[in-house]
Amino acid sequence: MDPSRFAPALFTFAVASFSLSPSPLLGTANAADSSLIDEAAVAKAFPPQSPATPSASFKTKKGPYKIAFSNSYFGNNWRAEMLKAADAYVKQPQVQSFIKEYKVYNAGNDVGQQIAQIRQIILSGADAIVVNAASPTGLDSVLEEAVNRGIVVVAFDNTVGTAKVVNVNNDQAAMGKRWAEFLADQIKGNGTVLMVHGVAGTTVDNDQAAGAMSVFKQHPDIKVIDVYGNWDVGTNQKVTANALATYPKIDAVWGTEGCTGIIQAFLQLNRPLVPMTGESDNGFMRLVVENKVPALVIGQPPAMAAAAVRVAINLLSGNKLPQTISLPLEEITTEQMKAGVNYFPAQPDSLITDFSVPSCDVEIPVEQVVR
Repeated sequence: MDPSRFAPALFTFAVASFSLSPSPLLGTANAADSSLIDEAAVAKAFPPQSPATPSASFKTKKGPYKIAFSNSYFGNNWRAEMLKAADAYVKQPQVQSFIKEYKVYNAGNDVGQQIAQIRQIILSGADAIVVNAASPTGLDSVLEEAVNRGIVVVAFDNTVGTAKVVNVNNDQAAMGKRWAEFLADQIKGNGTVLMVHGVAGTTVDNDQAAGAMSVFKQHPDIKVIDVYGNWDVGTNQKVTANALATYPKIDAVWGTEGCTGIIQAFLQLNRPLVPMTGESDNGFMRLVVENKVPALVIGQPPAMAAAAVRVAINLLSGNKLPQTISLPLEEITTEQMKAGVNYFPAQPDSLITDFSVPSCDVEIPVEQVVR
């Protein structure tokens, strides 16, 4: 699949919406729906960041609900699949009965535009806002305004600083640290590591890089080169190729999302393959298996967006959840990669393979994210 089909211009500043026909029994959720808000199941699905993490609660509202999705950036495969996963999830029968209306706003990674769109969402009478933020702090004031007006706010992936919202994420610093530990071990603490970051200034990129540098700084014989690939396959390939042309010897690559482009650059330039890391890109996993490249994959599931929708529904229904939710990390090394199990040679390279979040009871059929 050509990544250019997901170019930002297609959806920048766009609003997509649809209305759902709820079950007439909602408000006193029927047996088929109650599992979505069962307290024991929810507590298991959404663990706190730490034992000291406080709980969050909002005023209970009777459903069905109007939920808005405020998305900052649309320009890579992860974000495209993220939107598809959330769209598929809200249409599933057990979820659909909780939702009256679902709207998606895309802000083109423009903080000012995202603030304006959130103000529009507030005025529209939304019950909840699910947000992937363009800035870790730039949206705090407008999100606090939303909460003060009785709107549930759940931030995920690129989370936010205000304590008035619920944040859902993997431990990004731990993810970056594990990648760095793997590479430091592979090169025995000596060599040049190319760090191919995501989008500069975002919470995720900042945290992943901080975790990595906490490891690399312990190895004085490791030199780090920084480039930014925007979590996009094509951009990753370009910046990696430029680095390979500039630096005669690169011993390992710390990559994140869009890592298929990294190994493609090595193959295109016929450079010796080196240990690499990345997220759950189907093409990356296929290529490291085919070329026997030592690699560590830790995926951040695009379906985290769907998990965040479930969190919003639970908060609206009166359940308490941790203020900061940390979903578990799942590691896969090259020797653990199995065709048809955790990567899919018959599917496009652009597929992000962890399109479900089983720990959150979020299951998205593969055909709904490759459409």
